[in-house]
Amino acid sequence: MKDVAAMQIITTALVAAIVMGSCASVRDTMIYEKPGVSEEQMRADEAACALAALDTAGQHGAAILYVDRDTVNDCMRARGYRVLTEG
Repeated sequence: MKDVAAMQIITTALVAAIVMGSCASVRDTMIYEKPGVSEEQMRADEAACALAALDTAGQHGAAILYVDRDTVNDCMRARGYRVLTEG
């Protein structure tokens, strides 16, 4: 059971780093809106979409993680969010 909790913490930290890193590499800030959804749930949905985007990004170099922002946005739209840009 401790192994599962440790893996969840590691996975959450990795996905958070990926999401933050992908946002830092984009000029415009993405805003996701969905009525009745908490900030925590929105971040969890964005993290899940970012993780899915990693799977579709292909090989871009061994040390570079590439998150396809269009794939993340499409995923968030599919989850019912309105996708806006700020910047």
